[in-house]
Formats: sequence, structure tokens, C-alpha cells
Amino acid sequence: MGKDLKGKELGVGISQRKDGLYTARFTDRLGKRRQQYFKKLQECRNWLANAQFQNKHRGIYAASNMTVNAWFDYWINEIKRNNVRESTKALYENRYKINIEEQIGNMVIADIKPLHCQNILNKMADTYSNNTIKKVRTILYSLFADAEENGLISKNPVTKSVKCTSGKKPKEKKVLSVDEHKAFLKVAKESSYYNQYSFILQTGLRIGDNMVLVN
Repeated sequence: MGKDLKGKELGVGISQRKDGLYTARFTDRLGKRRQQYFKKLQECRNWLANAQFQNKHRGIYAASNMTVNAWFDYWINEIKRNNVRESTKALYENRYKINIEEQIGNMVIADIKPLHCQNILNKMADTYSNNTIKKVRTILYSLFADAEENGLISKNPVTKSVKCTSGKKPKEKKVLSVDEHKAFLKVAKESSYYNQYSFILQTGLRIGDNMVLVN
């Protein structure tokens, strides 16, 4: 893992020189070392992701016939791997598998139009909350924005006309009373997870908060 001048991890194949320039390097499938220098870290990461993609898929996939599934697999494991938290990566993978893959996964990426993206959101309207629908739109936009940036498509199909439909009204959240807390913990005392339940109730930790619970 390369590091910047402050010692921060930058990811495999990327480092920062003493003059401040970021260096991206890797060895291609022919054994040739490829390297470039950049002033900005994001430009460095984008070049490395694009070069590695072309190196990995040359002769296997071509931009003209690449499927959305093939691009998503590379996008999530290479481009997003060092740029998002593991919890965010898991969210992207989960929403893609549930809401996107079945509808457009086997389509050629260059054939995706705004109507395909809008149809994905429309089909979610009766089942999902508006917040979840917005997340899927964000994933679609980011997925195709990086495809456009890497020259796989000429234009991002998630245009301004692709709007989030009105989803289900979120369920009303109920806060447990003090007596309900006590009643729950009384029943949970026989559970091996009693300490975890007690800790969560006292601290208010949510799903996604960084924590390690042990028995």
C-alpha cells in the first residue's frame, strides 16, 4: 500500500513523491511497467483504474459489447474499493443485486438509456421508501459517470429527467419507554447477547456505526 507524505494510505500502486506529485504504477499483462505522475490524487486514481481496466479486459471485453454487470464488477472492486467505506461498498452491492441487476445487468452498457434507469426507479415506488429509491439513483449515476469518464459510454444515461418516484411512506418509528427497556432487558437476561442488547440500548448505536461487540 502506497502512502502520501503524511503517512496516509493511498491504496495499492499509488504513492506521493517528495515534490508533491502522486505516482501511479502497475505491471501490465505483458510484464511492462506502466507509470504516470499527477498533481491531484483523484486524477491519479482515475488513471490507474482506467489503465488497469483496459489491461485486464483487453481481448475479453470491448467497450462496444461490455455488459452493465461486467462494468459494475470492475467498478465496485477496483474504482470504489479504496474510495468508500466497507459499509458503503456493501450497500452498493446489495442495492445493485436487488434493484438493478435483474433489469439491466445483462444489457450492453452503451445501450442503456434514461428510460431504462427511470424504469428501475418506477418499479421501486410501491415497495421502497423514497430514501432508498434516492440511494439507487445515486448508485446508478455514479456507476455510469465513471463509465463516461473512462470512455466506455459517450453520455451518462442518468440525466436530470430521471427522477425519484414517490416511495412508500416510512413506518412511524416508536421510541421505547423506560419501562419497556426494563421489560426487554429482563427477558433478554437469559440470552447470550444480553450485554450487547444492554450496550446498544444505553448508547443508542445504530446500524452502520463502527463497533465490535463480543460476548
